[in-house]
Amino acid sequence: MKVVTGLGWGALILALALTPLLAVDLIFIYLLEDTSFPILSTLSMLGCFYLLSTTLSFFVDGLMGVLRSFFRVNVPRLLDTILHGIVSGISLYVVLSFFPSIDLSSFTAMAIIFVHVFGASFWLNREDLKERTPLELDSIDQQIVHLLRTETIVSCVERIQSDYPELPKRDVLKRVRRISQSNQVATSES
Repeated sequence: MKVVTGLGWGALILALALTPLLAVDLIFIYLLEDTSFPILSTLSMLGCFYLLSTTLSFFVDGLMGVLRSFFRVNVPRLLDTILHGIVSGISLYVVLSFFPSIDLSSFTAMAIIFVHVFGASFWLNREDLKERTPLELDSIDQQIVHLLRTETIVSCVERIQSDYPELPKRDVLKRVRRISQSNQVATSES
């Protein structure tokens, strides 16, 4: 029962998040098309389009994440945006084939795809900004940063371990390694 409730809330949140896109797409359809389509079939077509596009976009995001993580390939965000445009185009084409009563012009379809590419680009840039913002450092991390300026990594680990004996050595090593690597990246970019 809790799963159904959770899925219901998830669907509601997704619907609320996609409402602005739905409104923009409805405005495009009714302004750019000569004939008006029944509102219920238009809404169901757009709902199916969002569902298919969102599902396929999760797979594209996962594929790009695998390329970035496992293969250490620096895939530019422009390629992500282009792939999301292709996914939106394919999704719209597939959904329109299941709704033969809705015949959108090529211009309207391109406008809808453009809105989705713009939304995906905005979303990806927001995610990129999250990755670039530095993590907030606690007092131990600040002490590690200060020690790394004057000491070696080994002596820094020993000093932190003597100051904080309750911390496991593995955690101290992870912190020192993470901070020393972020400092090396910061100094190489400067």
